[in-house]
Amino acid sequence: MPSAFDPILIEVMKNELTAVAEEMGITMKRTARSLGAKEGSDFSTALVDAQGLLIAQGLTIGVHLGYIMGVMPWVLKKFGDDLQPGDVIVSNDPYGGVSHFPDIVLVMPIFWQEQLVGFSAIVEHHTDIGGRFPGGMGIASAEVYEEGVCIPGVKLFSQGELNHDLVDMIAANVRAPEDVRGDLDAQAAACRRGAQGVRELLDRHGLEQFAACNEQLRQYSERAMRACIAAIPDGSYVCTDLFEDDGLGGEGVNLRLTVTVADESVRVDFDGTGPQVRSAINVPFNLTRACVYVAFRSILETDAPANSGLMAPIQVTAPEGCVVNPKFPGAVGARGMLMWRIIDMVFAALAQAIPDKVYAAGEGGANLLVYTPQVDTGVPSMLLDIYTSGWGARPNSDGVEGVTPMAAGGAMRSIPAEMIERECPVMLEGFGFLPDTGGAGQYRGALSVYRQWRFLGEGRVMLRTCRVKSVPYGLAGGKDGTPFAARLRSGEAETQLPPEMLIDTEVRSGETLLHVQPGAGGYGDPLVRDPQLVLDDVLDEKISPAYAEREYGVAIDERTEQVDWQRTAQLRATLQADLGG
Repeated sequence: MPSAFDPILIEVMKNELTAVAEEMGITMKRTARSLGAKEGSDFSTALVDAQGLLIAQGLTIGVHLGYIMGVMPWVLKKFGDDLQPGDVIVSNDPYGGVSHFPDIVLVMPIFWQEQLVGFSAIVEHHTDIGGRFPGGMGIASAEVYEEGVCIPGVKLFSQGELNHDLVDMIAANVRAPEDVRGDLDAQAAACRRGAQGVRELLDRHGLEQFAACNEQLRQYSERAMRACIAAIPDGSYVCTDLFEDDGLGGEGVNLRLTVTVADESVRVDFDGTGPQVRSAINVPFNLTRACVYVAFRSILETDAPANSGLMAPIQVTAPEGCVVNPKFPGAVGARGMLMWRIIDMVFAALAQAIPDKVYAAGEGGANLLVYTPQVDTGVPSMLLDIYTSGWGARPNSDGVEGVTPMAAGGAMRSIPAEMIERECPVMLEGFGFLPDTGGAGQYRGALSVYRQWRFLGEGRVMLRTCRVKSVPYGLAGGKDGTPFAARLRSGEAETQLPPEMLIDTEVRSGETLLHVQPGAGGYGDPLVRDPQLVLDDVLDEKISPAYAEREYGVAIDERTEQVDWQRTAQLRATLQADLGG
């Protein structure tokens, strides 16, 4: 161990480790085959030490923070000393640390001077993984056996030699074999880049200095998280919710969590949550923990690196067999919808203690469309389109429009129309904001986003929305957001699709599908919003003059495009009186 603490070296090492993890992500993006990876960036990269502890994560999807931590104990237990230079482990086992079959993790041991010194790892959401439903996320599956190919942690590469039979077996069972083959190659390249970067750091600093710096960074992150928790008043904060779609046509699933803060540590307990269901919305426990971790990470006000120290003060418990800690072989492919709700519930509980630190609810999570043409066109054609709406309003600013949820780190991106239309028999005919949809408040929630596709061939569509019978909640007097809508149009006939979180339907050539995502919740009393900000929203066509009057009590002189201050004072007085204030 070095004789003296060197803060400059620690800062350098922190940024170097993050840079290596980021270079892994750049490698993945530049070499990937699927639209979801090369355009949507639905993947995350990480570096891990020899004991399996996270030491760095790329600036990608926040909720992946806990994935690698969940996979590593299983990898170390199964392979132990049976790891050689050039090996790459592959797994997608949701009961072995991953979250559902489409998420495939690659883990590569890193050797330096013939000694195991760590691992590089990457998780990516693949276009398809076989099974009963395209995309591997169908809600109607009852067991994991229906959901696709399970890869139970085996060597994709053994001492640098690719297991061609394994790749052929996977490719033969998926609907988008070239996407899967190409992305596995890209993931392996990213792991090799991570291993190279770590070895270069070791060449410069040596193993002793490298390990000492990582320990200091872990301690720094843990101290930062403990200080964050210590600022929350001690006590227990309960949030209950009804998850409105159990996938079985029932009344939904009761959810309950209790956040208990004691000094510098916190326990999040899901006791009281309903039992797992015979559909695919169940959330593997490792993902439940990751959702809690990322919720607390998002209220941390320092640049503490994403490593295992962040998780040390946070304990997560859930009864075995409940919907957020299912027993094998419960299906989990559609876990994404409930995953985002867990994060919202943590924030809703924390809002009781620290309302000035959390934000109102967003659209409920990333939305997606899976389109599979009936006829093999001979070219890549299966579409996995992931897109988002925006954030709920924050205690000091409006929600951000058109970005992924805060818990996803803003990393995922909507796939450009040009790329979709080049590779798939689909036209993206509309993509934009809808006015008058963000929840009103002193700070306004993000506007709803709509997306409209025209299908150029017969096929099958699966549309996912994370809130359909509820709307994103507002906080501190802010108004709730607005509901979802989905409409399928064939010629002059238009059909309103049912309020289901996962709609699975056949489409014909020429039909169009419109999806309107929920608008986000507002924060604070709308009647104290700065009238100038209301005017700006009107001029930007984010809200209409009528909406400004109705929700904010702000009158706009449309001739001069200025605030009518006298009428605004009258409107606000009247609205305040109507509210009893």
